[in-house]
Amino acid sequence: MAFFVDIAHDSINKHHQELCGDNVEIRINDESVIVVLADGLGSGVKANILATMTSTIAATMLEDKMSLKDVVETLEATLPVCQVRKLAYSTFTIVQVYWKTRRLYIVEFDNPPIVYIRDGEILELERHPIEFQGKQIYETTMKIEENDVLGFFSDGVIHAGVGTLLNFGWQWEDAADYLLARTYDEKMVTSKDISMRMIETCNDLYGGEPGDDTTVVVMKAEEHQYVTLFSGPPLDRTKDQMIREILDEAKGTKVVCGGTASNIVSREYDEKIDIDLDTMSERVPPVGRMKSIDLVTEGVLTIQETVNIIEDYIHKRRGHEVFEGNNGASILADLLVNHCAHLDLILGNSINPAHQNPDFPDALSSKWKITQRLINLLKELNKSINIVYV
Repeated sequence: MAFFVDIAHDSINKHHQELCGDNVEIRINDESVIVVLADGLGSGVKANILATMTSTIAATMLEDKMSLKDVVETLEATLPVCQVRKLAYSTFTIVQVYWKTRRLYIVEFDNPPIVYIRDGEILELERHPIEFQGKQIYETTMKIEENDVLGFFSDGVIHAGVGTLLNFGWQWEDAADYLLARTYDEKMVTSKDISMRMIETCNDLYGGEPGDDTTVVVMKAEEHQYVTLFSGPPLDRTKDQMIREILDEAKGTKVVCGGTASNIVSREYDEKIDIDLDTMSERVPPVGRMKSIDLVTEGVLTIQETVNIIEDYIHKRRGHEVFEGNNGASILADLLVNHCAHLDLILGNSINPAHQNPDFPDALSSKWKITQRLINLLKELNKSINIVYV
């Protein structure tokens, strides 16, 4: 991939509804990334089914190189008809970015128009209307450039505040200006920062009781950033040399987690590890410094706290203050969330007996469980991850 697209989305449900009537489907492969936002008719279970089917069918068919006409006809024939409204209806926005050519393909049907930001301005897209079976659909094809930002959302965004704080709701122009301002806010580093902030603003405009399902999707075209993380010694000690070879060839930032792993790297590079006592905290041991490695940390405790920080960031919608601590976990979390598109994870298969200690908390009983939680969280942020077991 010549560049990376940072993708994030956040939603709030209509007040008193357990399920969201919007759905976002993301497919990433070697050729392209496909993002589909669908908004099902109504709210609750029926809307959720319509939105989920629409986004899944559209993403799957486009991934299989089917035409837009085929997608629309399949949706028309597949979506269940609402017995009350006698309609099978879901609006959608589709964005597909091709890695090699940087071609951008956009399809819009009845959702608010995409906000496209480039060089500090909102671009007016050349939207070409196409009519399928009475439906007016708009297509856009163009080149995406590094640092371009796309924001798109369901109509819950432009309905926010209707009849309460705002007589006519949050108009598209207001939402677009908000996205533009957040894009160039120094505190908004990632797409997730922007989508979280915007959805929180919508919730505030609704007075904490959303009158509609509301979803925001943000995509940023960025330079591909690489991180390689080595954790856990190899089962076969003769492979220690291979660890150095992997690290020598690695792109971007290099991280080693764990005392035994650090000692292996220190020995293979013939470099001393200097402990930075200023980074000691109540939760995690201090980090180490090596000439050939960008970050050296303790293992299971640091990864556990890193997982806690990232969970707070994603699921509790806490801002960048979660990354501001001067300790190994905060530094590692900040690196993986804000400065990583692709992670090469080198995992040793040797088991540290200390991690199996029954006196340890359950969450610390196995480094594999913790590492898997970290992987799952990074996948939620659409990071590319390659795992090498040694």
